[in-house]
Parts: sequence; C-alpha cells; structure tokens
Amino acid sequence: MNQHDHRAQYREAPEPEEGTRATPKIVLAWIAILIVWGVGYYTWQIGKPMLGGDSRSAVAAVQQEPGPADDAGASGSASSESPDSGGGTAAAKADGAAIYSAQCSACHQANGQGVPGAFPPLASSEWLLADAAIPVAIVHDGLQGEIQVAGNTFQGVMPKFGGTLSDAELAAVLSYARSEWGNSAGEIDPATVTEHKERFGDRGDWSAEELKEVFGEP
Repeated sequence: MNQHDHRAQYREAPEPEEGTRATPKIVLAWIAILIVWGVGYYTWQIGKPMLGGDSRSAVAAVQQEPGPADDAGASGSASSESPDSGGGTAAAKADGAAIYSAQCSACHQANGQGVPGAFPPLASSEWLLADAAIPVAIVHDGLQGEIQVAGNTFQGVMPKFGGTLSDAELAAVLSYARSEWGNSAGEIDPATVTEHKERFGDRGDWSAEELKEVFGEP
C-alpha cells in the first residue's frame, strides 16, 4: 500500500474542535445586571395592585359620613350586612359610569349608540328602559339570538355579567345607562338584582321571546 491509496483521506478537512474561548466578560456583566434588575423589580412590586390589562377595577369606593339620624344604630346595622349581600352598604357605592366604561363601552360605545348591524344602541332602547326586571335579566344572565332594538334587528350574543359584577355593581351600571344619552328611566335597586337571582338562579342566556313571555313586552 502506498501513499496514493490514501489520497481521498488527505483531501478531507480536519474534524472541527469545540472552541476554548471564554465567554466575554461584558456578556457576563450584562447577564448579571439583568438578573439583579429583574429580581429587584419583582421584589419592588410585591404587594402593589396590578394596573394593567383586565386587572383594572371599575368600582370606586366612596366614603360617606353618617348623618345625625344614623349615629344611634348605624354600627349595629352595618355589621350585619356585607358589601356583597346585594343591598350594598353606606360605606361603599359602585360607580356606574366607571363600570360602563370598563365593561360595556367597547360594544355599546361611550355614547350609547352601539355599532350598526353589530351591537344594539342603549340610547332609547326599549329593552333598557322597560321594567327593571328586563334589563337586569339581560345583563345578569346574558342574551342570545335575534332582537329588535329601536326599529332595527340585531343578531348576536350578549355575555352574562352575573358572575362578574356584584348586585350593587350591576344595579349601578344599569342605573347609569338608564339615565344617560337622553334616557330618563328610574334607578335600579340592588335588591332587584338579588330578587332576580333568587327567582331564576344560575340559568343560561335569555332570548327575546323568552323575555317577552316571562316579563311582558318591553
């Protein structure tokens, strides 16, 4: 065997070897800085309220001073009623405008005019301005199917808010909508929402026909 028998082997490049150069110090320094910054930022935010995305709160607590007539028995009655019982308390009041802005304006718009062909208007809506039981049922349980609003037909789904809003919040946002954009219907008491829950429990979406059958024409 002579050297010509290994010509193919001689033409091959040498096997690659793993580099032995150390990681640059500047890279290690930046990694250390980022780790320290991340840990520090996380530690700094512990215990602070979340302000981004859907963690925002639409309820504003309003502290009210008790009147002279309430001083005698206010403490006893306040301790027996919780803020989530549906009737609300004198210590906190739900902000209907803030709740509407956070939960409803994306579909029904800030001016209550809705989106033609997609989302019905709340301004001059016969369903919103009807007896309080009808809008409470729609917002608490949801609505699905075809519905006529202000002379126009809409087809879609209204999500339920019974599991999202408390009785006081739901009553507040409906009361707000019933008094805005030229509407002049009366306020809705949180007790009305509580009564609705006791009567119908946790049910599914309503249809326009079901609402008419149970509550009458709007």
